[in-house]
Amino acid sequence: MSGFQTYRHLLLQTMPGSNSDKSTLTASSQGSSKTTEKRRADESEVFTRMSYLAIETNTNASSSSGSLPPQKSVLRTVFNIPCLLIMAFASLPRAFIKACISIKDLITLQNSKRFFKVLLLLVPIIYAGIYCVGSLSSRRLAEGLASQEMTEHHETELKSLWQSHTLLEEKIHEIEHIKEQMQHLHAEINGVMEGILHSVQETLEESDIPGENKDQVLEMINVAFKKVYEDHIQMPDWAQKSIGATIDTGRTSKSYELGKTEGCCFSSWFFSSANPPDTILQPDVYPGNCWAFQGSQGQVVIKLPEKVYPTAVTLQHISKAISPSGDVTSAPKDFAVCGLDEETGKETLLGTFMYESGKETIQTFQLKSELSKFFVYIKFNVLSNWGNPEYTCVYRVRVHGKMTDKS
Repeated sequence: MSGFQTYRHLLLQTMPGSNSDKSTLTASSQGSSKTTEKRRADESEVFTRMSYLAIETNTNASSSSGSLPPQKSVLRTVFNIPCLLIMAFASLPRAFIKACISIKDLITLQNSKRFFKVLLLLVPIIYAGIYCVGSLSSRRLAEGLASQEMTEHHETELKSLWQSHTLLEEKIHEIEHIKEQMQHLHAEINGVMEGILHSVQETLEESDIPGENKDQVLEMINVAFKKVYEDHIQMPDWAQKSIGATIDTGRTSKSYELGKTEGCCFSSWFFSSANPPDTILQPDVYPGNCWAFQGSQGQVVIKLPEKVYPTAVTLQHISKAISPSGDVTSAPKDFAVCGLDEETGKETLLGTFMYESGKETIQTFQLKSELSKFFVYIKFNVLSNWGNPEYTCVYRVRVHGKMTDKS
């Protein structure tokens, strides 16, 4: 066999398309059933064939070197180089396929099980980490939004409190200003009274009236001025609307409807509507400016601006002299004063009194100190009047006392 035919025969045997190689490739694709020794035998067979080819080529070249001329030997060598390159390139796909099969054999069933176990462990851990990070982020976001809403709410409350505080300060300044004006007017009235008394005294001294009679006249004039210009009740009044006292309308008698009136001047030609109960909390006392309720019995509950230890009450009515009807039969006669518990509403009787219509228009009554305690609600209960069967009029009620130490 010539050298070219030998190369051709070996080349056909090593080509991927040959029958022997097909069987080998098929066996390699089923690497899971082939052993490592079989693969090594196949690889050694390829190298053996290539070695045989090289030895035969060298033998032919040496045997023919003596008989062939140098030109033919060179040409044969040149022709052998492409054949060797073709054989090398032809064996590359097979080597690559065997390498892939070897790598595939390394991934055994046990390794796959281990890989899936690790994967099963890693997936929950990764999912839990993502969940924790998401929950923490959402919680921080919710806390941030909640804190922002709380901050806005607190800012609104602080603004409202500040406005209330400012309004309260303004009211306090107004009350202080009114008090200063009242003190100034009171001082002016006292000055006028002293001037009038001094003038009367000088006039009496210039006349022939005896000294004892002069003193009596001055005393009478002084008393008259006190009745006209001065309120002789020198005690704090906690039942004033101007300082925050109010009427508990739920526990107060219904106001008297319009109709024919007498001592209270509730005639239809004098006013157009009935006065509310808080009229008794205001210092303006003149005929008709009062609160009336039907019949001779009724009550009014006053809510004081502070908890007060009540010591006395003052009841004021108009006199017969200024009453258009000439009498005061609608004035209260017998009445009772009670303190109400702020939580339970339990009543504590502080005293029962009678208003004398023929005496001074302003009368003060001392409460029972041994039964008294601190109250916010004071009940003024009228038990009878001075003869009017239709209605009873109350002009002004005052509550005197002391604040708690806490206040």
